[in-house]
Amino acid sequence: MSKNLLYKNTLFLLRWLPLVLVLFCILFYFLMRMQAHHMQEKQLLLKQQNIWNAFTKKMGAIETTIPGEYIINEGVSTDEKYLDEPRDTVIYFESLKKAIPFEALTGQFQWNGKVYNVTTFVSSTEINHLIIKVFITEAIILLLLLLTIVFLNRKSSRRLWQPFFATINKMDEYDVTKNTSLDIPKETGTIEFNRLNNELNKMIARVNNAYYNQKQFVENASHEIQTPLSIIRSKLELLINQPDLTKKSASLLGDITEANDRLSQMNKTLLLLAKIENNQFPDVENISLSQLLQDGIVSFQQHYEEKFPSLTLDIDENVSINANKVLIEILLSNLIKNAIEHNVPGGFISVKLKGRNLYVENTGAFLEGNPEELFERFKKSSYQSKTTGLGLALVKQVTLLYHYELSYQHDKGIHEVKIKFK
Repeated sequence: MSKNLLYKNTLFLLRWLPLVLVLFCILFYFLMRMQAHHMQEKQLLLKQQNIWNAFTKKMGAIETTIPGEYIINEGVSTDEKYLDEPRDTVIYFESLKKAIPFEALTGQFQWNGKVYNVTTFVSSTEINHLIIKVFITEAIILLLLLLTIVFLNRKSSRRLWQPFFATINKMDEYDVTKNTSLDIPKETGTIEFNRLNNELNKMIARVNNAYYNQKQFVENASHEIQTPLSIIRSKLELLINQPDLTKKSASLLGDITEANDRLSQMNKTLLLLAKIENNQFPDVENISLSQLLQDGIVSFQQHYEEKFPSLTLDIDENVSINANKVLIEILLSNLIKNAIEHNVPGGFISVKLKGRNLYVENTGAFLEGNPEELFERFKKSSYQSKTTGLGLALVKQVTLLYHYELSYQHDKGIHEVKIKFK
């Protein structure tokens, strides 16, 4: 599933930045612990030196043992591995009824020909509490830093990408059928967006020019083709009225006339499709879909007379839509005509308008080929060769223009086209 750029950028930060911050928190913790131990060693050495200076200055007349502070032992031999090396130890305090961890350091001194071992202590509990407090404080600061970075990133991203989104909005409003230039600012304050807008302006100019040329070509070609087709028809009528015309020649001229009529109808339909695609039916009005559908069916019944299949009608009254009346008439007439032309002897047609849903159902031959291709241009059933194959293409083009929902289904010779109007 696609996400917007700001969301993906924020998600990327929230995915990786916390991991980076956690790693740095761990690194900071170990560095801080190393620094704390170094500080303890310095404190132990300083305390040891101060106590020894006080001992020698007062000629040994000081307390030799203060729990948790120091111990002075005379003539005690200590293993060399414990000398001048900080170590962890525990001292039990009777008054507190608990043992407290300490860092201890033992040094050996000589005075008046005697050997003394001086052991000093520094509380590990206080150092650990300090490390924990500093670590928690640092974690809170990094969390606030993370939130600040995400917030500032979103704010800055919105400002940085504002020209891009402005361009996207203008592109979304652009309609090639109106053949208008796209007013995108050339200067945005960002070199990359300036280049993007410049290239888009060039592209739109080329698209407008190509679209206009194509539109002119289709209109001119269709118009010019119509003239020779009319001439051919008039000449054929003159030939058919000749007194010395044989039966075989009359049959050939009839086939030519029929082909000419089909070609003329195809040319008109293609021109109509081009006009719909070019949005040359901009007028929109409120029209009665119910009345338009009923009038269209009556018109076809009068035209086909006894050839009109059995008909079932179920049309809700007062169903109205906003659209171009000509295009809706084209849509309805092509749907009904398609149901008539592609029916079978003894078949039926069912037309239902329920709310804004139109159902046109008819009997017909079994479908050959892909059902999705029925609404493409020049796609028609193999059993019907006298149609242009453009009727349902016109229906599809009108539904695309107004964003109607068009669907088709068939089952055992029953064909149904459904249109959901808006």
